[in-house]
Amino acid sequence: MMRLAFMYALAFMLFFVSPLHARALSLSEACGKAVEYDAKYRAAEADNFVQREEIAKARSSFRPNLSISAARGRSATESVSMVTDVTNDLFYNTQNYSVVLKQSVFNLSNFASYSQAKAVASKSDALLQSEYASLMVRTLDAYINVLYAGDNLEFSRAHVDASKLQLEQAKHRLVSGYGTITEISEAQASYDMALAEGLEFHNYLELNRRELENIVGIYSDSLQVLAPEKMVLAVPEPHDVEQWIAIAYERNPLREAAVQDVSYYRKEIDKNRALRYPVIDLIASKAFSESDNNYSIGTQYDTYSVRVQMSMSLYSGGNVSSSVRQASGQLRGAYEQLSLKERMVASDIRKYYAGIVSSIAQIRAYEQAVKSNEIALTGTIKGFSSGFRSNVDVLNAQKKLYDSKRNLSKSRYMFILNRVKLKEAAGLLTNTDIDEISAWMK
Repeated sequence: MMRLAFMYALAFMLFFVSPLHARALSLSEACGKAVEYDAKYRAAEADNFVQREEIAKARSSFRPNLSISAARGRSATESVSMVTDVTNDLFYNTQNYSVVLKQSVFNLSNFASYSQAKAVASKSDALLQSEYASLMVRTLDAYINVLYAGDNLEFSRAHVDASKLQLEQAKHRLVSGYGTITEISEAQASYDMALAEGLEFHNYLELNRRELENIVGIYSDSLQVLAPEKMVLAVPEPHDVEQWIAIAYERNPLREAAVQDVSYYRKEIDKNRALRYPVIDLIASKAFSESDNNYSIGTQYDTYSVRVQMSMSLYSGGNVSSSVRQASGQLRGAYEQLSLKERMVASDIRKYYAGIVSSIAQIRAYEQAVKSNEIALTGTIKGFSSGFRSNVDVLNAQKKLYDSKRNLSKSRYMFILNRVKLKEAAGLLTNTDIDEISAWMK
């Protein structure tokens, strides 16, 4: 009995004592905070910064390369005359200074590397765009999970209230001589089950609040709630799934990343083939030396030179041919990955488009089901009061009503999620779409 009383006291605190709430956190605000806090997105930003520097590194190969070197030292030379057998020891200072300017004139490999760097940067941009859209969806999903858990808790509270009232009525009927012990037992069991279910929903709500906190960086026990009357239940234009697939083939960032992989490996083939062609450089230098060796002790040289230098590999043991074949294989793999991305994009577009259409139909059906179950519950309660319906009939009618409300709530959230995921798959998701959904809340 003490354990049962403790459960009732705990349930009362969780269900009937409302905490003071701060201003509700809107969906748009949550997404804004997620951009500033989410570690996965911040890491993608850092990676994008790193990859974009590849362009500057590749561009440097087209620019002059200026180098300088200097050396000073002390040397000793011992010389022996083969005629007089006299040994001389010489001690002297040495100096060397040089400045070399090198400018690439013709190098096909550099052009291929530069194109590869641009492909790497473009791929990184696409992946960052994809990560941003994914963050918006993850934030929306976590936000909706909190709202749905809150709805379930509210439905559970209403169920607890109704079960408690039904239990009181069953006890009153027994005292009045119309009821039975069985009715009280049934009502008590329903009330206990409603309390237990409510405790589970309360824990689920707290868990989802923490999941949202992991993304946005703050814990909020008050979110804006969905206002069904503000929702626009319509399939986004164009009203043709094939047109959506065509848009996704042009705009989806993951597909674009796969396209850039194809471009990268095409240039990898060109870069390896370029090893068969000559490399031409223009070199200008100035050198100064003093006592550079034991043949020029005490002599200074100032040397200026300008030359065109050509180098070309004649035979590398088959390394070039092997590298070209390897890059060709990588290109085939990149094409297959591109094909796979296109299939996945088309599948996602069809899934989310059908999900929107299905969700709209479900919302309409569950709205009617809620109205019908409310009428049925009212009639069943009146029949129970008149003795024509049993306590079980009332409990079953209550359960059907709350189940239909729960299904209606879920279908509304699924409509929102499918709508956003369709835009994400098509590469069209923007902050405007998030703000539009945020405007459906209050």
